[in-house]
Amino acid sequence: MTLLSSTRWRFHFLALISLCAVLVLAACGDNTPTTASSGGSATTAGAAAGDPNATITVWVDDTRKPAITQFQQKFPDQASKIKIEVVDRAAFPGKVLLFNNTGKGWPDVVFAEPNIVAQVADQAHNYPMDLTPYVSADIKSKFAGLDDCVFDGKLLCLRNDLAQNVLWYNKKLMDQFGYTVPKTWEDYLALGLKVAQEHPGYVIGAVGDNQAVNMYFGGSNCPLQRSLGNSQVLINTADPNCTRVADMLDKLIAAKAVSNFGPFDPDFAKLGTDNKILMLPAASWYGQYVFKATYYKANPTDGQLGVAEPPKWAADSKTYTAAQGGSAWTVFRNTKNPKLATDLVLWLTTSNDYQATAPTYPAYIPAADAWHATIQNDKLYAFDPYPVLKTSASYLYPEWSQVRYDVATSYAKIVNAGLKDGKTVASLMDPFQKDLVPLAQAQGYEVVTKTP
Repeated sequence: MTLLSSTRWRFHFLALISLCAVLVLAACGDNTPTTASSGGSATTAGAAAGDPNATITVWVDDTRKPAITQFQQKFPDQASKIKIEVVDRAAFPGKVLLFNNTGKGWPDVVFAEPNIVAQVADQAHNYPMDLTPYVSADIKSKFAGLDDCVFDGKLLCLRNDLAQNVLWYNKKLMDQFGYTVPKTWEDYLALGLKVAQEHPGYVIGAVGDNQAVNMYFGGSNCPLQRSLGNSQVLINTADPNCTRVADMLDKLIAAKAVSNFGPFDPDFAKLGTDNKILMLPAASWYGQYVFKATYYKANPTDGQLGVAEPPKWAADSKTYTAAQGGSAWTVFRNTKNPKLATDLVLWLTTSNDYQATAPTYPAYIPAADAWHATIQNDKLYAFDPYPVLKTSASYLYPEWSQVRYDVATSYAKIVNAGLKDGKTVASLMDPFQKDLVPLAQAQGYEVVTKTP
């Protein structure tokens, strides 16, 4: 994982696949890569044949580059057809516009977050291929979080990994203090106020970075980025599902039960090394990459870390959760070798050869079940965390949509900055609305404040 700042991270992963020629006279050999479908091919009617000998260019980061090499070693007859380029995927949308103007240069396969895929899916960019003809219904049904790859009914990417939010907690401290892990946000608030009174200095969360918007507001079905189609979006920070979060956070901030620092700020990390973090709502990857690698690194204690499903609001019929990260693979709509490109992304996302030992939680459920072995016996955890992570992945809420405007950056500019100036979350909701609306409009959205 690479942290871009105290409030951002990046990490995801790799691997590859290839294919046999689709020409009538070509025969598939034993070295042909296969997909996750039982029949060995996920291609369905409507897939374009293209040129099975054409070279494809794959854009990855340094973390994923070895996966491409792994694929080339596994399928050497396909190795020469794959050109690897290490790029900063944040530049992907701008590069696509440039390539559209020059008529050349497009990569065939790109590793990127679904929100970046959303940015290149508008008419101006028009980059992604609809993968529907290449992915069987059976395979699609075995993905978690795949809604983030569906735009106007088209499957424009395949999820590589998930970063579903959960509730991490210090089990030894919870037992010592006699506390029960909260199942609702109302219980979370009540426990936080109790901790502030009985054990001042301990915290149950952090609100100092832009991921608080995903953790708290995304967990409340707050309409900040609800797509109603590719050209219309619902934004309403005055919605009760938003204001209840603001009210909860203001009470916890005032009591000093949640920290105004971000989880990666040195002052918050010190709370971890001082064993002052009682609970922390955060992504699934925090167990290995934050608690183990940072908070507990200096003083590791076996069985210290517990994990629970994200809380739900008592009035809600179901649990909602968003994510802090998780990426995908997308394919260029005019790739000259669609079979190789699509077989590649299918292998990357579904093959146990790669995903079973991947660094983070795989989006493909059978691969996630195999990945379970990487954490089930880790002494860090008070118990096997996988069942909770798996259940929590099913709570990812599709109406927390992937949109072309940047909600997290707006939240940092308005809410995080306002909190540092001593303002309340509630007082910042209207300025947040006023910042989000023009951002969405600039990306071509019609903004509404209630469902039509």
